[in-house]
Amino acid sequence: MSENQEVSTALPAPALSSVPVEKWLAVPLMSIVILLTVVGNVLVILAVFTYRELRQAQNFLIVSLACADMAVGLLVLPLQVKVYLTNDVWLLPDIVCTVFTTSDIFFCTASILNLAAIAVDRYCAIKYPILYASKRTMTTVLIMIAAVFGLSGAISVGPVLSWGSARGSSVPNGTDSVDRCQLPNDKGYIVFSALGSFYIPAVIIVSLYISIFFALRRRLKKRAAASAAGRLTRLPSAHNAPNPVTAETAAATSTAKDAGGAAPADADGTNYQERRRMLEQHSRQRQKISLSRERRALRTLGIIMGIFMLCWLPFFVVYLGEAADYQTRKGVYSLFVWLGYLNSAINPIIYTIFNVDFRKAFANLLHLRGFCFA
Repeated sequence: MSENQEVSTALPAPALSSVPVEKWLAVPLMSIVILLTVVGNVLVILAVFTYRELRQAQNFLIVSLACADMAVGLLVLPLQVKVYLTNDVWLLPDIVCTVFTTSDIFFCTASILNLAAIAVDRYCAIKYPILYASKRTMTTVLIMIAAVFGLSGAISVGPVLSWGSARGSSVPNGTDSVDRCQLPNDKGYIVFSALGSFYIPAVIIVSLYISIFFALRRRLKKRAAASAAGRLTRLPSAHNAPNPVTAETAAATSTAKDAGGAAPADADGTNYQERRRMLEQHSRQRQKISLSRERRALRTLGIIMGIFMLCWLPFFVVYLGEAADYQTRKGVYSLFVWLGYLNSAINPIIYTIFNVDFRKAFANLLHLRGFCFA
C-alpha cells in the first residue's frame, strides 16, 4: 500500500449528510442520463443483431458507437456520481482510479472517433456511390472500428505509460491530506489528448457533413431537373402526334360524326395541353419533394453537428484552458463534464430515429405494435 493510501484510509469518508442540497438535486438527473445511456445503446445493439434489415456493414459502425457509449454509462458515469458527491475525494485503491480515468478517456474518445468514422462512411457513400458500394464490406468496417479503438487506446494509455496519472494524488485539505482522482494535469498531455480526442475529429466531422449536405443538394437538384426534362422531351408535339385520346373522347367523336356534326378540331391540341399541364405539375411536385429532402437533410445534419458541438465543445475548451493555467469554477466544470457525457445518451436517438428500420426494430423490441413508422 502506498503512503498516500495509508493517509487517505485513515481519514473518514465525507458524510453524506454534509453533501449540499443542490448536489443531491443533481443526482436524479445524473441517474436519468446513466439510464438513457445504457438502455438506449443496448437497444441499438440488439436492433442491429436481431433485425435482418439492419444487418448491413455500415450499421456496425453504429454498433461500435453504441458499445463505446454503453461502456461510458456502465464504467464511467456511476463513479463520476461518486466523485461529484464526495467533492473529488477518492478514498479507493489507486488501481480503481487508474481504471476509472483511463476508461473515461478511452471510451469518450472512442465515442467521438466513432462519430468521425460514421461521417467518413457517409461522405464516401454520397460522394462515390458506385465505387464505395463495392468497398463497403464488413472487412472495411471492421478495419475502421479497429482503427477507432486503436487510436483511442493510444490516447488514453498515455498517462499510464509516460505522462503519469493523477491517481492517488495527495492534495492539502486543512491540516490533513486527501487523495483525489482526476484527469492528468500535465500540460503536454492536455494538449495532446484534447487535439486527438476532440479538436481533430470535430474538424473532420463538421467539414465532412457540410460537404455531404452540399453534395446531396446538388445531386437531388440534378435528379429533379433531369426527370422533368426527360418527361417533357418524350412528349410528342401537338401537330404531328397521334391523338392520345381516351375511349370516352373517341366515343364522343364518333357520336358527333354519326349525328352529322364535325369532330372537335382541337381534340389533339387539347389533350396535348392537358398532358403537358399534368407533367409540369408533376415536375413541380418532384421539385418540392427534392427541396423537402434538402431541408430534411439540412435539419438532420444540423442536429447531428449541433448536438455534438454543444455537448463536447464547452468541456474541451475549459480542459484545454488548463494547459494555459486557466481555472474554471468547480460547478461549471462539472456541468461541462456531464454535458459531454450526455452526448452518449443522445447518440442512440439522433443516429437511429431518422431511420425507419431502426424505429421498426425498436418497436418490435419494446412490443410497441402501434408505433408510428412514418
